[in-house]
Amino acid sequence: MTRFDGDAMNVTKSVLTVLLMLIPSPSVAQDKPPLHIHSFADTSCGAWVKSSGDELGRAQYLSWFRGFVSGYNFGDPDNQVLMSVMPNNETLSLYVDKYCRENPLSPFISAVFKLVQELKERQSPQKRGFGQR
Repeated sequence: MTRFDGDAMNVTKSVLTVLLMLIPSPSVAQDKPPLHIHSFADTSCGAWVKSSGDELGRAQYLSWFRGFVSGYNFGDPDNQVLMSVMPNNETLSLYVDKYCRENPLSPFISAVFKLVQELKERQSPQKRGFGQR
C-alpha cells in the first residue's frame, strides 16, 4: 500500500464518519419536544367524573375543550375543525365520559386529541382552509 492509498483511505473514513453523523437516527428524528398544555390542577378522569354534579365545574371543563379546539384551529389555519362538526355540551360530556370509562388512568383532557382526530375525519375529504365552511 502506498502512502497515497493510506491518505485516501483516511479521508474516505473521515468523510463517511461525518456523513453518518449528519444522518439522524430514527429515534432522534421521531422525538418531539414536550407539548405544554395549560389546563387544570387535577386533570384525572376521577376529577371529570366527580364534576358530573357540579354545573359550574363541568361548564369550565367543557369551555376548556372548546378553547383547545379553537387553539388547534389557530395553530393550523389550513386544517380547521369546523364549527358544524363540534358537538354540543351534552354530547361532548358523553364523549369525555366514554373516554374516561375506556381510559380511567389517563387525564380527561387527553380526550381532546382523540376528539380532534375524529372531528377531522367527519369533515369532507376536501381541504378546507381558514374561513371556509
